Amino acid sequence: MTTRVEQEQSQQEFLQAAKAILSLTWDQLAEQSGIAARALKNYRRPDESQNHRNMPGLARRAVQQLLDAHQKRNRKKAA
Repeated sequence: MTTRVEQEQSQQEFLQAAKAILSLTWDQLAEQSGIAARALKNYRRPDESQNHRNMPGLARRAVQQLLDAHQKRNRKKAA
């Protein structure tokens, strides 16, 4: 199983997938990625929402690093 989330996904899909793969709450995902909980909430809002904000590349990389670390841990367990 790969945790590399496809770049073609919307940021909402990316965040939902990360949350599910990591088995974290939104607050835990925010804390572990170093993203303010309020900002993460705005990133996952629908594009049509007045409060929607585009997620900066730095924030996306922080979440991807959590996914990569999770995948690495799971590979070690399987070995």
